[in-house]
Amino acid sequence: MKSINFPNMINGNSSNIIKDSKATANNLKLLVGSNQGELFGDPFYGPALKKHFFNQNGKILKDVVTDELYTQIKIFMPQLYVERKNIQIIQDGRGRLVANIRAVDQGNYQNYNYSLVLFQNGE
Repeated sequence: MKSINFPNMINGNSSNIIKDSKATANNLKLLVGSNQGELFGDPFYGPALKKHFFNQNGKILKDVVTDELYTQIKIFMPQLYVERKNIQIIQDGRGRLVANIRAVDQGNYQNYNYSLVLFQNGE
């Protein structure tokens, strides 16, 4: 798998291309960072997380966010094998909401742990 290295996309007169596990991590970060409806041509790309950020905390809200991430990864990232139980949503003491995702990269069959900040106070 190959991907354009975001945000450092341009190097002189060529594009910065990354491969394999770095490309998978970059694509996962872009998928989770996108809001549903932002990608022109595919209105279902990206989790609809922003509408849930200011709802009241609770176990149900964590389940909704986990389901949203799991569904998006299953649909738009076939290079990752992830089980729902391997997605954990954590609130740390610094006002951040973090998703820890344990997945298997189908390209090299290695286990990877991804830690993605979904929300940070002040954003």
